[in-house]
Amino acid sequence: MVLAAALFVLTPAMFGQPGEIDVGEVSAYGGGTFGMGTHALVGGSSGYAFSRHGMAFIDVSYSPIGHDILWQRRDVQSPQRSHLFDFMGSAHIRFPIGERWAPYALVGGGLVLNTFRAYAGPQGALIPIEDFKLGFQTGGGVRYFIGESWGIRPEFKVVVSSRVYTRMSIGIFYTLPANWP
Repeated sequence: MVLAAALFVLTPAMFGQPGEIDVGEVSAYGGGTFGMGTHALVGGSSGYAFSRHGMAFIDVSYSPIGHDILWQRRDVQSPQRSHLFDFMGSAHIRFPIGERWAPYALVGGGLVLNTFRAYAGPQGALIPIEDFKLGFQTGGGVRYFIGESWGIRPEFKVVVSSRVYTRMSIGIFYTLPANWP
């Protein structure tokens, strides 16, 4: 918190470009997944600004969810080593404010993969299981440009699949210029 406050206070002369078009963006983030217990989250995304107010993104995230699983199943007992992977495409609707602030809303969808081991079958053997589900996501966040082409991006998402869960994250992003290779 102290570092974030210092960055906001010490960077008034820095300049950002929240409304540029034809630029790319890469980001990495960390946070938490809530609604199936509370679990850590890491991920990354890559996107393209197709207009001043719109960006398209590919987002991948991972959350180790222990004994929790995405879809409650009656055919398995005692899930273990459960991992949640989100592979989503989304659109960010940007609302640039000034030189550094760019709040946004997001909407998207994709695949949610839950891998785990559980006891199943007539013998009750421990077997690996993979569950793929479709997922829909919505939420929002804000880009704060610390430098001309990089900054921080706190974000909140609600993911609707066979179960509804939320994600809160904060990460860093870097914008790639339009003439980048």
